[in-house]
Amino acid sequence: MLMQNRLLPVILLAFILLADVAHSQTTVKLDSIQVTASRITSTVSESGKHVSVLTQADIRQMPVSSVDELIRTLSGININSRQGFGVQADVGIRGSTYSQVLFMLDNVPLNDPLTAHFNTNIPVSLSEIGQVELIRGPASASYGADAVGGVVHIKTKMYMEREVQRPDDTVTYAVADFAAGQNNLISGDVAVEMQRNRLRLSASLRTIQSDGERLSNPGFDAGASDQEFYDNYFEMTSFTSSLSYRLAENWSFYLRGGLDDRDFSARYFYTRSEFDESTEQINSRWLLSALTRDSGNHRTELNVSWRNVNDDFDFNSRIGIPVNEHTTDLFFMNLSHQVTTGRIGAGSSRLMGGVQLTNKQIASTDRGDHDELMGGIYLIAQLNPVERLNMTASSRIQFDTRGRAELLPQLSTSYDLGSVILRGSAGRAIRVGDFTERFISSQIPDLTPGRNIGNPDLAPERSYSFDLGADWNPLEQTQLSATGFYRTSSNLIDYVLTNSDQIENADNLRPGENYFYTQNISSAQTSGLELQASQQFRLANNRMAGLEAGYTYIRTTADTGEVSKYIANHPSHQLNLGLRISFDRFLIYSQSSYRMRAADTADIIGAAVPDSYFVTNLNIEYSVLNRAVIYARALNLTDTQYQEILGPPMPGRWMMGGVRLQIR
Repeated sequence: MLMQNRLLPVILLAFILLADVAHSQTTVKLDSIQVTASRITSTVSESGKHVSVLTQADIRQMPVSSVDELIRTLSGININSRQGFGVQADVGIRGSTYSQVLFMLDNVPLNDPLTAHFNTNIPVSLSEIGQVELIRGPASASYGADAVGGVVHIKTKMYMEREVQRPDDTVTYAVADFAAGQNNLISGDVAVEMQRNRLRLSASLRTIQSDGERLSNPGFDAGASDQEFYDNYFEMTSFTSSLSYRLAENWSFYLRGGLDDRDFSARYFYTRSEFDESTEQINSRWLLSALTRDSGNHRTELNVSWRNVNDDFDFNSRIGIPVNEHTTDLFFMNLSHQVTTGRIGAGSSRLMGGVQLTNKQIASTDRGDHDELMGGIYLIAQLNPVERLNMTASSRIQFDTRGRAELLPQLSTSYDLGSVILRGSAGRAIRVGDFTERFISSQIPDLTPGRNIGNPDLAPERSYSFDLGADWNPLEQTQLSATGFYRTSSNLIDYVLTNSDQIENADNLRPGENYFYTQNISSAQTSGLELQASQQFRLANNRMAGLEAGYTYIRTTADTGEVSKYIANHPSHQLNLGLRISFDRFLIYSQSSYRMRAADTADIIGAAVPDSYFVTNLNIEYSVLNRAVIYARALNLTDTQYQEILGPPMPGRWMMGGVRLQIR
């Protein structure tokens, strides 16, 4: 505790010093980036929200191979991974649970109806991504349920440019990335784009596989297995293709489809049992579309999507435990119309109204068969009543799977003082329990005591959130921001050890035995602070350097005095540092993260989450003739031994290298 009390003033001092460092090159300004923090497009400075944007140029330089690794170093976000390279990760924002973050791709939701553990199974390769927006704070009024902690919105290049006028000549663009590394790691990412007249086409293929690290088997020491070691292997392949076509001067059509197949060792991902020898196979098929009409002051967009996921989870079929098989379908439709009044500037306004429908289906050997419909209607107003003042007011009536209505209001505002932008927001958000929380183990006869059992009668989680912040550009080359936030939540869903005699909506339990039963039991209050700073330097001999720093403090308390590990599974202190140096044809980029959090142990499998750890990733590139880049990466350069989820160890030092080619 003493160390934690000393850490905050040290970090604050470091951010103050960073504001006074020497001159640098121009940085991207907040008023030059277009985002959709409330569905209505605006600049970051107009949104009234704390928004971070990663561009394609940022993505190419970072030592990452997946979206969760990409956003890991942003302030306010906490990621608990079960393996590296994007195999599986739980993402929280501002201390939220991983189920309280909404993932979106090209304006449609990705959240998996089976479990939020699958939300980061993003079905596009990094080479196809044009922009990633991290929208902190509630957004349920605009986007619907699950957007409690915030939104991660991934936009592909094709979607962002679907309405851009193009020349009549044919343009072809291709990029390829091939890499290899330790533990028989092999990866490839190839993307091709072609444009002619009104038509644009793209396709990409990404594959990554490895034998994984060889690890000691706790089951062998406990006498539950005859294998002394195991390999945490993974193999993932995704293919996606898209089409955009300008039907007429004001009309555009966009279509994207794809496949995503994953096969990996899931040992200790979900249990702490010495009998755990889990493997998992996840196969996804998906299709999304957008039809847009833009006539200047009036804009209409229809988004329709479908996603099918087959999940086969084998805990340990060798000892007779059957494989769990789940098939889910997610259908989504959103229709919106936007009206702009007046010229952009003081006195102007943009109004949007819309309707949204979501259909979730599951066929499962463990959770049963279910078919549910939910939706909402919403109204969003973006106002510029006087010069420099921007306001966005949103309201939604959201209907859950039982037809119960929830009113979800939200207000955000910003005021531009020149070099300083003041902002604040407040809103209400909800989250509906997924199929796992409501139906897990419901189809298993004579369920063994100590297992999880779902509750079909769960009420939605509810929360109110508030934040205040400021963005400051003391120099053209310097950006600083600070944000304080508070969220109060009720009806939080958690697994509680409960006697079967008190469980009335399950008929497969043994009398008088205890089970972990999902209930709405917790109320919690979360408060915190986000600090960000970036500085670009122009060094001697045409060398450039950039420094980025982010700090997050989060504190969660409960009315009962004791906070569930599930609800407060986030660092209390998190410091992220990024350093970029370029000279001649070289680029050096490092990302470092230091976390302080509650420690946890599971002696039966020798697992431990440390109370603090430091991890650094390093990327070194060399450009050849502006068409090829040769790179070397060291992941977890310090070879830190740690876990983020109690059970599966995170990778140690992992060396890899590759080449990236570009053809136009």
